[in-house]
Order: sequence, then structure tokens, then C-alpha cells
Amino acid sequence: MQEAKRVARGRPHILLRQVFLVVVCMEVGVVLLLLPWTLLWDNNYFFSLQPQYSAFWLGNHLRGAISGIGLVNLWLFASEVTALFDRRRS
Repeated sequence: MQEAKRVARGRPHILLRQVFLVVVCMEVGVVLLLLPWTLLWDNNYFFSLQPQYSAFWLGNHLRGAISGIGLVNLWLFASEVTALFDRRRS
């Protein structure tokens, strides 16, 4: 009986952690997917500190790689949402 109560008490904490992971994965994924293609990326203060690297920072290869990491985060978000709903049904 006490074991069942302990498990029931610990479940909301686990659910909250999973929901937090889902929200963070979604936000990071969207930011990494879209940010390299905005004016905010082009006018970044830190890029002006080392002007010799501006061709690297503003190159499409790096922007695509960062957007790819964003897609991986969005894929993780989708898989976590699916797993979260599957766990709640069972």
C-alpha cells in the first residue's frame, strides 16, 4: 500500500520534467532553425569583433549546419511528445 502511494506521488514530478524537456526542445529547435537566416544573425555584435571570420560566420554552410541541429531538436521534440502521449494512454 505504501509503495503504491510513493509511486503515485512521484509521477507528477516525472511528468513535469518530461513536459519541461518537450518545451525546451521545441524552443531550442525553432531558434536554431530560424535564427541563422534572420537579420539578427547578420548584424551580430560578436561577429564584428573578429572581422576576419565574417565570411565563415555568414556562410551558408554554417547556417545550414546550425539549422540542421535545429531540425534534430525538433525531431527530438516530436518523439518526446509522442512518447509522452503514449505513456499517458497506458
